[in-house]
Amino acid sequence: MRLLFIVLLSFCSAFTAASEAEISAEAKNIKYLSDLLLNIKGQNEKNAITDKEREQLFSKEYSDIRSQLSKSKRKLKQVKSETKSLKSTFEDNEEDLSELDEELKKSLGNLGEMFGVVRQVAQDVASTRENSLLKVELGAKSNVLVSLSESKALPSISELELLWFEIQNQMTKQGEIKRFTADYIDGDGLKHTGEIAHIGPFSAFNQNGYLNFDLETGLFLELGKQPSSSSDAIDFYNGSEDVFSNISIDPTRGTLLSLGSQSPSVVDRIHQGGVIGYIILVLAILGVTFGLYLLVGRLKLASQVSNQLLDTSIPSNENPLGRVLSVYQNEKNISDLETLEMKLDEAVLKELPDIEKGQSLIKLLAAVAPLLGLLGTVTGMIATFQSITLFGTGDPKLMAGGISQALITTVLGLVAAIPLLFVHNLIASRSKALVQVLTQQSAGMIAEQAQKSA
Repeated sequence: MRLLFIVLLSFCSAFTAASEAEISAEAKNIKYLSDLLLNIKGQNEKNAITDKEREQLFSKEYSDIRSQLSKSKRKLKQVKSETKSLKSTFEDNEEDLSELDEELKKSLGNLGEMFGVVRQVAQDVASTRENSLLKVELGAKSNVLVSLSESKALPSISELELLWFEIQNQMTKQGEIKRFTADYIDGDGLKHTGEIAHIGPFSAFNQNGYLNFDLETGLFLELGKQPSSSSDAIDFYNGSEDVFSNISIDPTRGTLLSLGSQSPSVVDRIHQGGVIGYIILVLAILGVTFGLYLLVGRLKLASQVSNQLLDTSIPSNENPLGRVLSVYQNEKNISDLETLEMKLDEAVLKELPDIEKGQSLIKLLAAVAPLLGLLGTVTGMIATFQSITLFGTGDPKLMAGGISQALITTVLGLVAAIPLLFVHNLIASRSKALVQVLTQQSAGMIAEQAQKSA
């Protein structure tokens, strides 16, 4: 009983302690909630103050923007009004300018044409001065000519006088034959300083021949290949100024001389043919030389045969007809005409190789020359197509070598074949004439023997 009482008392004490702990926790939570509520109230008050300040600032900015908008509208209205006024003024001024322009044209009359002529003349004179060797002596540009060529106003009397002076000065210089010291580039690309003679703006030359003037560098250049009249220029340069002499000038101020120096000569053309071209020329020279030698031999034989025809009673072994006649003299006692005919035919046949000697070789060379030209044409076209394959067709100069070889070898082949054919024809005709004489004499001797037998 006593034990039960103690247990109950312990349980009550524990329950009482637990209740006090819960009450203490609840009181603490209540304190935290009150603090949170106070904090939220304070934050709301701060937000209200911030929002009020923002509303005041927005109201002020809104008021300023409305004020600026009203000012802009007033200014826009004013600008539109001014634009309208200026547009009206511009149209009125444009009409006035048109009327004034018409009045100016009427008042100017021929002066307007004179202004255009002055500008054109100034440009032409300046161009001649800048693009010729006169710039070495007169200078590249003239301020007077540049000013008049670029001016848009009517020239004054003083400017017209200056233009006249420039034209007169240039005319005088164009008619002068002078010598002066200047720099020039020789054919090897070396720079020298020496005396140069020139005839106006047209031609310049030194002791080696004609010179070209390079506008970009302002230097004189010796031509890589002098024209055929260069000897006249050298004689003129070395001669006295008081002595009249013939000399050619280039009215294009160097263009014709440049083109002439670039045009290949006959030797250059032959070099373009390459190895095949050289072979064709060698064969042509050898063939023509051999043909002329044969032709001389045929003419000599024809002369000997002609002399023998004058006296057939005394045959000579130095010519074909004499040898045939010798056979007849030795065999004329034969009674059988067929045997005599065979003997004479044999004698004529023995003479044929000497009479027709070398003809087949000349004919062969005449046929081979065009074939070699065709071979050069094919090889040249192959080289051209190889250039096209490697470099394309952008630069025609890359294909010029192959095309030149193709054409030149064809020309060389024809040039070689034509004289060879003529020589072969001459030799063949002479040989045929000799054979015909031998045949006729042989037939005549047989007829004579037949007549005697009868």
